[in-house]
Amino acid sequence: MYNGFAFESKLSSMQRSFTIVLVSCCLALLWNPLGSGNEGAQPILSLDLRTFGYLHPVAERDFRAYDFLQDSVAFLDDGTLAVSFYCKNDHPGLSRRGGTPGSEVVFHSVLLDATNGSVRGQRTWGNAGNWNALLPLENGSFLIQDNEWVKIYSVKLKEIASKQLEVPGDLWPRFSASPSGHSLYEFQDWYDTHRGWLTRIDVLDPATLLTKQSKLTPGHQYETVSDNQVVYSPTVSKDARIRPDALHLFVFRTDDSGPVKRPELFDQSSSTAKLLAKSGCESATFISNAVLVISGDCPSLMLIRSGEDVAEINSSEYRIGGQIRPSSDGERFAFSRTRMKERPSRITYLELCVYDLAARRIIFTTTVIPLPQHKFAFAISPNGSFLALQIDGLLRVWRLA
Repeated sequence: MYNGFAFESKLSSMQRSFTIVLVSCCLALLWNPLGSGNEGAQPILSLDLRTFGYLHPVAERDFRAYDFLQDSVAFLDDGTLAVSFYCKNDHPGLSRRGGTPGSEVVFHSVLLDATNGSVRGQRTWGNAGNWNALLPLENGSFLIQDNEWVKIYSVKLKEIASKQLEVPGDLWPRFSASPSGHSLYEFQDWYDTHRGWLTRIDVLDPATLLTKQSKLTPGHQYETVSDNQVVYSPTVSKDARIRPDALHLFVFRTDDSGPVKRPELFDQSSSTAKLLAKSGCESATFISNAVLVISGDCPSLMLIRSGEDVAEINSSEYRIGGQIRPSSDGERFAFSRTRMKERPSRITYLELCVYDLAARRIIFTTTVIPLPQHKFAFAISPNGSFLALQIDGLLRVWRLA
């Protein structure tokens, strides 16, 4: 399985700082924004992850665990690639708190040299589950979520900080890091009998995992974060002006500059919000602190840059996926696309692309072969010079021009 995410008025607060302009068809053809770039490039590295113990899923719980596994490929720095997957436990038994995992399947990561595939380190974190993640942070450090445990490690696999999660019910928190890796956020969902689903946002110190700031928001399952903002779409909107299927974005600013009563990212009477509602797009992703991309199961990539006019990249031939992976310098991002005529439930053709913001065009395209059956993930290095792709148990790396 693989996961599927002419403006005119100046907007108040964040709205004032964001302007979007549609590019005419002629200019779009001149830029060739959704064309193909460097399509014949060969990977510099191709690995079978089974040599590291990669376990193909068999039981339904294994498929679900792979589906939930967050950032299974991630660059820790420009030369170190972390690949996370599930392995068979050769010594199953009783799990020990803070010690040896006892389940038959365990959560494992391998740190590789991105150019030659040599192993720089590897670690088994704990039992396989639906709450496993590896999130890259700045300076090569990274977060590991092993179900009820969260830990910060250096690129040398030295533990920096840890905390055990204690929450009511079965919903463990989820975590997200900004593209730069500078900011770390925790999201905890719960149901209130009077107010419905709620989500608490905690801004964490990446060095200690201590909470620096908290905010209670309407319940939401998907969000994107920058160094100082969280943009999210509420699970249920009570605004009668919003179609149930329209993308309705809210924002929380850690500097408390956002409006208190109506924290919408765009005023719903603005042309921006109206066009967004008609786009059919389903997700938003921060590329940097200044650039937000709107996409997801639609033929468009809407780039919104603070203080500048930025194009909507549109192509009726393709459906753009909602998974966007930026370089931490904010200059490039990777995304997937399939032909519009393909049914989302039955994909027979898939491409992975890299878009360069300065060049205003796609600089790399490769066809995803074979098609993924249970895991599809990709990442781009911090300086945008390498692209990694995981197709189930296969790993490939390209050097980007």
